[in-house]
Amino acid sequence: MRRSLFFSALACSVLTLAVPAFAQDRTGTWEISPFAGGYFGGRLYGNYTVPFSSGTVTNVRFLEPDDDLAYGARLAYNIARHFGFEVDWTSSRADLRSPDFFGSSPRNLKVGRLRQNVYEANALFNFGRRRVIGYVGIGAGSAVEKRDIAGINPAATGRFTANLSVGGKFFFVPRVGLRLDARYRAIDLRPDGDGSSCDHDSFCSDRRGRWSYNEEVTGGLIFAF
Repeated sequence: MRRSLFFSALACSVLTLAVPAFAQDRTGTWEISPFAGGYFGGRLYGNYTVPFSSGTVTNVRFLEPDDDLAYGARLAYNIARHFGFEVDWTSSRADLRSPDFFGSSPRNLKVGRLRQNVYEANALFNFGRRRVIGYVGIGAGSAVEKRDIAGINPAATGRFTANLSVGGKFFFVPRVGLRLDARYRAIDLRPDGDGSSCDHDSFCSDRRGRWSYNEEVTGGLIFAF
């Protein structure tokens, strides 16, 4: 609930700042933006083997990544006044915990790590003044995940991902400024994409369990040229 309120407040702030005028634009310019911020992980379904003090448990239904740091870079091109296209890379590494409770075993025990690298292409719809520009975006790409659980290191796996974003660009001078971005992402847990198999095995019939959802709130400098 608190995340939803935060995202709503950020969206309203960007819209309020960006709407007043459309007098100038940045058509034909490139923008590069390194960034860092918060990663807020979503549930990962599966049949996992994890270590507990009372023994080894093999029927853990899901794991949850901790909130952690996200960082990366974006490269954008402004095709027209109100439309741009960008590619980006986002990386995060979070602890994995098991919220399931098994007898005397501790709840939310750390059982491993999740390394996630996301590569996306996004369409951005811009509005606002030359020095204060808001945007909403939609994009898709690949989330490459590697899960290290109980010392087992499976190969990294690429999965389809889609996102929605809202943000703002605030230029101090014509070519340098600050960019803020809030992003909601969905990751398909089915490696083959056709539903015949998925990470959570017998839970494939659980429609909600086919996807993992996470959010990011990031900020960084932006350089236009």
